[in-house]
Amino acid sequence: MQNIAVCGIRNLVSMVSCSAISTLLNKSNTINYQISVEDLEDQNIAEAVASNTVNSCVRIVATFTIGGETRTMSGAGFVVSTDGYVITNRHVAVVYVQSYASTSYNTEKTSVYSKAVPANEIKVVFKDNEYFTADLSYFVDEEDAYDLAILKMKNTGAIVFNNLSIDQTSELYYGQSVFTFGNPEGMGLLFTTANIASPNMKLSSSSDYESIIIDGNINHGNSGGALLDNKSHVVGVVFARVESKSGSNTNAYGLGCAIKAKDLISFIKTSSVADKVNFSEYVPPTTIES
Repeated sequence: MQNIAVCGIRNLVSMVSCSAISTLLNKSNTINYQISVEDLEDQNIAEAVASNTVNSCVRIVATFTIGGETRTMSGAGFVVSTDGYVITNRHVAVVYVQSYASTSYNTEKTSVYSKAVPANEIKVVFKDNEYFTADLSYFVDEEDAYDLAILKMKNTGAIVFNNLSIDQTSELYYGQSVFTFGNPEGMGLLFTTANIASPNMKLSSSSDYESIIIDGNINHGNSGGALLDNKSHVVGVVFARVESKSGSNTNAYGLGCAIKAKDLISFIKTSSVADKVNFSEYVPPTTIES
């Protein structure tokens, strides 16, 4: 994808320090209240969205063995079911190599880089540095497939997780405020505000679907983060940033790309966990006959 760089993979990023969970916590009892904009003196919608979603947004730390070498990648994700399913980007949890002995890899499947290497270990890390290891539950191993993956946290016991609602019914528009939690450069869970630069744009003439373009600060490690509207609903999944390419005439900076919620739902529906995920169905408007 020309001049588009996936932002969840960072070669040789240091492992994020995470403390093991010593007791089972019911995350539905953590502070996670809904804030009404009317209750805020300064009408701070960003503060409301951050408070409503922070317990459902996570960092992803994935460890790979590529050609006998161990490498650690970082990304982001978000919880979509109370029993611990998590959405992230495929390129956060899977890379592609030329051969299984190869030390070089690519984040996207191509005719050259065609052999999928899933992560040896995946950690899903919450804001308080508590983490669970996770299995790669589902992804589509096709060149033009959505850059999405479903993870399932392991050994969660009786924990009930806060999960985000995916909303494909809202009409996105130019200038709309959106928000995301990510893990830029493996620094930790950080909150970013942005505006929609384009609600519908094909990134290439050969693309089968449209992406959301945002003007926020999207960096390596933001991949897989939920793109949130002012109702704290997921309207997209961050997967790339627009970069200036060396030797080209492109000079684009400060733009990110997100997969639309409707495409995320289409992806989830092809998996076996669709009935566990909280999303709103699209209801077409009623036609009134005269």
